[in-house]
Amino acid sequence: MNAALSFYQLLTTVSFTLLGLWFVVLGLDPRWRQDPTRHRASLHTTLMFFLPGVMGLGSVLSGGDALFWRAFFVVGGLAGLAEAVAYLRAPADGDRVLRALAPPAYAAVVAAAVLPGPVLGLVPLQVEGLATGLVFVGGTAGLWLALTRSREPAARPGPGIVTPVGRPR
Repeated sequence: MNAALSFYQLLTTVSFTLLGLWFVVLGLDPRWRQDPTRHRASLHTTLMFFLPGVMGLGSVLSGGDALFWRAFFVVGGLAGLAEAVAYLRAPADGDRVLRALAPPAYAAVVAAAVLPGPVLGLVPLQVEGLATGLVFVGGTAGLWLALTRSREPAARPGPGIVTPVGRPR
């Protein structure tokens, strides 16, 4: 179980570190708050780092108490599943495949938390690590897509409207 504890310590640390860096990105580019589609995508990406971090923290703090860590993963997985389904139904901004993978990843987190025993030779906390890792990797992919998106604003100014650099379009 020592390897699982090390994994969750690392997952928690990296999740919260990337979450902090993501907040810096959001603060530097006001379009993430102004454009409703981007704002919705930023919430989704935020939760794909926040929830694995909190679930990993619950696992570390559980001290091996299965009921404690399972409760963290069930609650976090259900919250993520609800948000991911809502995001799947929201207007798309180009990442349809990635957004379709999030609900099954969160469902896997919940399923792994309620598994009673070993699966394919892995103890439940290891299975949970694989499921939570899927969520984290999805968040990392979403972050990459968000940062490599075009720098163009979501809506182009109409004719005669002055752009921020002072050039009329």
